[in-house]
Amino acid sequence: MTSFSDRSKDHSRSSSGGGDEPSAGQVEEEDVEAAARAGFGDRLVPKGWARGLAQRHPVPYYLAEALLARYRSKGDSKKEAARNAGRALGNRLARAEDVELFKARASREGAVEVIDHVEAKFDSGRGEPVASLSRLGLSKLPLEGNLPGEHDRLLKGGFYAEVQLEYEDTGGSSSFRIGGLKPLRASVADPLDQIQEGRSAFSDGAWLYFLARSVGLAVSSDTLGPRAFGLALLRLVPLAQENYCLLELGPRQTGKTFVHEELAPKAHVLSSGTASPAQLVVDTRTQEPGLLATRDVVCFDEVTTATGLEEIASTLKGYLSSGAARRGKEEIQGRASVVMIGNIDRPVEEILKEEGHLFEPLPEALGEDTAFMDRVSAFLSGWEVPKLDREHFATGLALPSATLTAALSQLRRRSYGPALKSRIDLTGNLTERDRAAAWKTIGGLVKLIYPSPDGPPSEMADEVLRWAAWLGLEMRLRVRAQQRRLQPEEFEEGHFGFQVGGDGKTVPVRLPEAP
Repeated sequence: MTSFSDRSKDHSRSSSGGGDEPSAGQVEEEDVEAAARAGFGDRLVPKGWARGLAQRHPVPYYLAEALLARYRSKGDSKKEAARNAGRALGNRLARAEDVELFKARASREGAVEVIDHVEAKFDSGRGEPVASLSRLGLSKLPLEGNLPGEHDRLLKGGFYAEVQLEYEDTGGSSSFRIGGLKPLRASVADPLDQIQEGRSAFSDGAWLYFLARSVGLAVSSDTLGPRAFGLALLRLVPLAQENYCLLELGPRQTGKTFVHEELAPKAHVLSSGTASPAQLVVDTRTQEPGLLATRDVVCFDEVTTATGLEEIASTLKGYLSSGAARRGKEEIQGRASVVMIGNIDRPVEEILKEEGHLFEPLPEALGEDTAFMDRVSAFLSGWEVPKLDREHFATGLALPSATLTAALSQLRRRSYGPALKSRIDLTGNLTERDRAAAWKTIGGLVKLIYPSPDGPPSEMADEVLRWAAWLGLEMRLRVRAQQRRLQPEEFEEGHFGFQVGGDGKTVPVRLPEAP
């Protein structure tokens, strides 16, 4: 396996930056394997087997991995675990065509075990929580015993579980109830502590390879290059930072929604690219808080073709500025990050040559509003990420994605800012919003490389900091460049740079698409 530094020579950027991964000397596949086994042992899952399982059954990757991990923990081989997990999904997963069969079986036999996403909400009329099963389409289900007390995540968005669905003809509005459940998730009491401990077995370079594998990517010289890999890692930053806004435009089939749809249980993907104010903020009828208050990430997919965004554009601008959103008399405080994803169908060079701007593919309510643009923390150049084929997907052992994203969720409330600002100086004509946005991206990237409940270590490689600083500034500089194209009289040309360490050397940052 080639080193990061060897592979970064293909890019015509400054040797001190450029957005390629930090070099760590020669990183060999066997070194990554050895570090993974030393750091995480039997907590690893086979990514290739998980991918195959998720493709055969309509479930997120994180659920397939959780089932594999369960059977592996019982001593099953990879093949046996895959067979048993497949059998469990085949027999108990609530598929759309089997919904009525499960209900009929429960009524006939008194109970049935089903794999479904279960969530609870407090019913003020009953004075107790009631549950819903999303695949079966059942709601307001009584919960036996102290299930909400035993599983507090029921009231925090829910989770996939093996559910004991019971039936008793009571003559009431619903005869179904939940008699028991076994959560299907990584059974880790404190995932961040676990990952910090395991991380100590890796060099910086080996950790980056392992991190890529844990989110399903294979990194080598002939599959995913260092620049594209760095951009793919940026997709994880909204999971590690609160109130962050990431915009990514790029071709189809580049995995833009994969992280949030398949790997992160606390992310919610809006496949239509939009949502109602009730969904986002609060339902004024039920007082139920919306996605911005209950999720880590809200992802607007296909935003370039979405309609009706005018209704929520001002709400999003206000939320991204203050973390608060109002609907009528109701206001929520949220920590959710916002991700906007869309396709770009023309070459970037063609758009810029015609004196256009890169927000053009967005609906007018967003794409022509420089105030909205100012709320975007990072504009990820998805056109640089290749379309993903089989060769790009990981097959080795790695962390369950739910364990990784749970650790990133724990990192959201921890600030790496003070430690980073003592090592990195941002230079140039950045506005306060430019600085805040860049620091959020830099902090998120460093969290990925040095995950710790205690903040970043005292010894961080300068190379890592240069890599993070370049990407953080580049992604924000792209926003500034489009603002200037729209309103040159208001926005001056951005000149961003950084210094790392005390050598006084400033590294200027430029956009790869700049003429």
